[in-house]
Amino acid sequence: MRITIMALAGLGLASAAQANILISEYVEGGGYNKAIELHNAGEVSASLDGYTLALYSNGGTEPGATLALDGRELAAGEVLVIASNQAGGELAGLADLSSAAINHNGDDAYVLSDASGVVDSLGRVGEDPGDAWTGGGLSTRDRTLRRKDNISTGDTVIDDAFDPSAQWQGYPVDTLDGLGAPGAGSVEGGGEPVPLGACGEPVTRVAAIQGDGDASPLAGEGHVIEAVVTAVYPAFDGFYVMETEAHRDNDPATSEGLFVYQPEADVSAGDRVRVSGTVDEYYGLTQISADDRAVCEQGLTVSPVALTLPFDDPADREALEGMLVSVEQPLTVSDNYELARYGSMTLSNGRLFNPTNVAEPGAAARAVKDANERNQVLLDDASNEQNPATVIYPDGGLAADNTLRAGYRTRPFQAVFTYGFNEWRLQPVGEVAFDIAANPRAPAPSRAAGSDLRVAAFNVLNYFNGDGQGGGFPTERGARDAEELTRQQTKLVAALKDIDADVVGLMEVENDGYGPDSVLARLTAALGPAWRYVDPGQDRLGDDAIAVGLIYRGDAVAEAGTAATTAAGAFGNDTNRQPLAQTFRPLNGGEAVTVVVNHFKSKGSCPDDGVNAEQGDLQGCWNAERVAAAEQLLSWLETDPTGADEGNRLITGDLNSYAMEDPITTLRAAGLVDLIQRFQGEEAYSYTYMGEAGYLDHALASEALNGKVLAAHEWHANADEPVAFAYGLPDYQSDDQHRLYYAADAWRASDHDPVIVDLALSGDAGGAPDPEDDAGDGGDSDGGGLGYGLLLMLAGLLRRRH
Repeated sequence: MRITIMALAGLGLASAAQANILISEYVEGGGYNKAIELHNAGEVSASLDGYTLALYSNGGTEPGATLALDGRELAAGEVLVIASNQAGGELAGLADLSSAAINHNGDDAYVLSDASGVVDSLGRVGEDPGDAWTGGGLSTRDRTLRRKDNISTGDTVIDDAFDPSAQWQGYPVDTLDGLGAPGAGSVEGGGEPVPLGACGEPVTRVAAIQGDGDASPLAGEGHVIEAVVTAVYPAFDGFYVMETEAHRDNDPATSEGLFVYQPEADVSAGDRVRVSGTVDEYYGLTQISADDRAVCEQGLTVSPVALTLPFDDPADREALEGMLVSVEQPLTVSDNYELARYGSMTLSNGRLFNPTNVAEPGAAARAVKDANERNQVLLDDASNEQNPATVIYPDGGLAADNTLRAGYRTRPFQAVFTYGFNEWRLQPVGEVAFDIAANPRAPAPSRAAGSDLRVAAFNVLNYFNGDGQGGGFPTERGARDAEELTRQQTKLVAALKDIDADVVGLMEVENDGYGPDSVLARLTAALGPAWRYVDPGQDRLGDDAIAVGLIYRGDAVAEAGTAATTAAGAFGNDTNRQPLAQTFRPLNGGEAVTVVVNHFKSKGSCPDDGVNAEQGDLQGCWNAERVAAAEQLLSWLETDPTGADEGNRLITGDLNSYAMEDPITTLRAAGLVDLIQRFQGEEAYSYTYMGEAGYLDHALASEALNGKVLAAHEWHANADEPVAFAYGLPDYQSDDQHRLYYAADAWRASDHDPVIVDLALSGDAGGAPDPEDDAGDGGDSDGGGLGYGLLLMLAGLLRRRH
């Protein structure tokens, strides 16, 4: 993902708006909680006929989605809130309009146009888009942005259209205070200063200020508190205090901790301080803004309260706001996506799995989703710095040779539990250490004993090679220049060599044909002289920018029959990529196997309605299209498209469907065996998204082949690694950081883990036990001891006798 501050070439974007209809605010919350606000800054009503809002993604110069606003009118000063058609909660209720065009991530641009051209634009969402917006050099990590006051729009100056105090420190996405009313900030204040008084005199207790709800009942009032400092955070311009045990109200619904806003405060942990100031709600965080302060005593300690996951009720989090907590429970790193950028990660009690990977779509999956949401908290780094020069996690600082993988577990630590930038989070007090042994980097799985053929499937994350001669960059996807391509290819080649497969199905390769300058020619040349690629005899494989491909070792297998593809039905409508099938015969004389590589339609760019819109069952949009692809694939394979199929079929690839979703159940219902489920069990995964793991990358065997499968793995070389280790240089990452994070090795070569299947196709190689004997075992596919070895011998003898 790229974050860029830029004007899109050829679009004629202006740094200030040229009309009275403006983009006034954007909100990027978790998942699909995203919104854009338009505002009529003029003095008369304005028609939106002819207006369009276009979304440009990943640096593209063509819009990925466009929303026509015809038929709407905005009165003077009125706003139009447009939310994602998959937004939930209060955001969905606040929206005046919902659309699939509202689907931005932290690196996308919006352009508002009318019939005469560009009216307004928001540069690169997540970065400073220009002088017209709040923030200057401040971080945008809160993902909420508002237009500044007094912005010139053509010949008009917008005076007091927006409250200049409403900075972009985060309207909480779950409450969205103020969205739909520009300038309605969520900070309350105005209380008269209260005399500090002397230490020990009566005060307002922290629990009374916190109250038992999500906002202070005393907001806007002046009060005096006296409590012990638990942590000082200069980056946050203040410190946290907590009541001693003697002064706590013992009400489990009220917090005993509080943030004191006082920049450059000269206090230390253990000080008992007396503070007078105004209570307010600062974008979801209850605090007191200090007018006066005194240190009453030093060297004190307060007992932390225990924090355990999951929370029984989301409201339980509010009762811990601002408190010093002790985390004795080993928590698992479930998401490290923002580790290098913000120094933060998501922790959970055990690994979080995608709901439809472990439960049936619908009510069961929604129950898992609810449990996941209660079972997570963000661990921050006590800083607001974006792209820190040193990430404090893990010990010694993040580096290419000092990773912090998803699956690591925390050792006991203390932190302050607080709220900021739309999320509940832990700010560390002292060191946070991790149990690396919980999920260490491990080499690619060794071949199973008795295997004579290894097949792999690998989504290689947009492997594009320009014109094939060192130029032609930037391409539509992938590497932006030849140097970045070299970095990408180095990682891919390292991974493929470690996998040590004889046949590999590839996804997300450039759809540039099969000539000497093609991306497949380049990759096989880099792998070595034994490598070949399958040419189906077409100029391209469909019309998409990306395609699937098959490569193989010419010293291990030979192509049999004719390579085949299909553009029929679900593969001919610009959604699912065309599949590619080829039969391979081992040179050792074993049975032939037909490998089919696929890449079904993704869950993005959702339609607003119809069967392919999100249906609320958590399978994502385009599910019907993926089911149609599964059905079309089955029908096509029954025709023996390669002309050499002997019944041993292996369907592989990124099917963009988790294990319990309809496309996979369709394939299983047709008699195919889910090899990842068979060998790895319910906790298998090849991909993580928003902290939830599951497998989109599949290997399914025909009944005839299933008995010859010895092992199936997903090698976790990518999904668990920080995204900063990838080949590309994100625009938010400096050259120095990239040199620290990049290594010419297999780790984070892609965002998907490769699938690996070991087969026994030769009569001399031995076979596998009956799948019913080990169904659901989920254990190590290489293990089994003497009993497993005897089964292999018996299966081999039986085949030889017949």
